[in-house]
Amino acid sequence: MNRRISLFLMFCVTLFSAVAQTEDATQMVRPIVKNISVSHIADAQVRVSWKLPQGFSASAILIFKDTQPFVTKNQITTMSPIAQVKPDSTYYVDRLMNYKEYYYAVIARRADGSLYDVVLPSINATASGIRARREAVKQEEDKELEQEKLYADGQLRELPLPYLEMLEEQHKPNPLRKEVLAAGEKLAGSHVKKHLAILPPYIFEEDMIAPAGGDDYFLFEILKEYFIRKDYKNSVEYLQKFLGVNRSDAVTNRAVFYLAESYYYRKNYRQALNLFLFVEDEIPVVSKKWIESTLDLYQLPEESTK
Repeated sequence: MNRRISLFLMFCVTLFSAVAQTEDATQMVRPIVKNISVSHIADAQVRVSWKLPQGFSASAILIFKDTQPFVTKNQITTMSPIAQVKPDSTYYVDRLMNYKEYYYAVIARRADGSLYDVVLPSINATASGIRARREAVKQEEDKELEQEKLYADGQLRELPLPYLEMLEEQHKPNPLRKEVLAAGEKLAGSHVKKHLAILPPYIFEEDMIAPAGGDDYFLFEILKEYFIRKDYKNSVEYLQKFLGVNRSDAVTNRAVFYLAESYYYRKNYRQALNLFLFVEDEIPVVSKKWIESTLDLYQLPEESTK
């Protein structure tokens, strides 16, 4: 009887040892990071973090970024990584230069140079997107506009620079004499006044009735407290904060449009124009009229928005 028990125990030990060895071998041939996450560390910087499982073995770790969620390995095989880090790394810091929503995937490169291109959402690929806070993107855009760009003959300029560069030309001293300018203004008469008419505030139908909750409700509250009351200074401040958090595309587009209107009524036509152009593709019919009006009014000196 004792001999049978001893043999049984030896069999169990051998079995468990074999299973453990199999798990270790499996782990060695499946170098997949886990618990991926992404968070802001600054307005335009995010930190992509992950954990290395026990037995993780790779020659390097590659970081991939896309505007679409990573769901299949085909996405990995058709694009280049944005960075390569050491195999014992557990994070990577990325800089977002625009307001698009981004997703990340972390893939191991094996010793033979091949990729272990298995994509597992929420494991080694982010399931939720992240974007830069709007204020940071605005500052980057302003820096780009302030830098002089040179273009080869025949090369097209980038949009929306054609509008802005054309408008900046209007601020240069006019070589015409004062008498000529005065005569021109007299001849234009009422046409000039009509041309520079201020548009009345525009409210989307979705924001005319208080919604039950969600992002729409928070936007409605900002409009009710500040925008409707023509408190455009606070409207700018709170809409910027509202846009600093990930929102649905529909709510984001409307909020950006209201922010553009707020800048428009504060006579900060440069910022208003940037934002109207930002949502032009999503709200083409309404945006066109506001873009034209902002272009007309841009010739006037901007007032401080502080």
